Amino acid sequence: MDLPVDPDAPAWDDPDYCPFCGTRLTSGGAGFIDHLEASPDCETRFAEWLEHVRDDIGGEWGG
Repeated sequence: MDLPVDPDAPAWDDPDYCPFCGTRLTSGGAGFIDHLEASPDCETRFAEWLEHVRDDIGGEWGG
C-alpha cells in the first residue's frame, strides 16, 4: 500500500499548507478542517494517514 502522504512534500512540515496537496490554508487548525470538507481527495488521504497513526501509536488515538 502506498503511503497516503508524500513525506518529501514541501508542505508536510508547514501548518500553513495542506500536507496532502500543498494548498495554502486559512489557518492551521479550523482552516485545515474546512479544507478537508471542501477537498474530498485530501479528506480521504487524511483518513488514511490517521488510520496509520492509530495503528502505530494506539492509546487514545486508537478510537
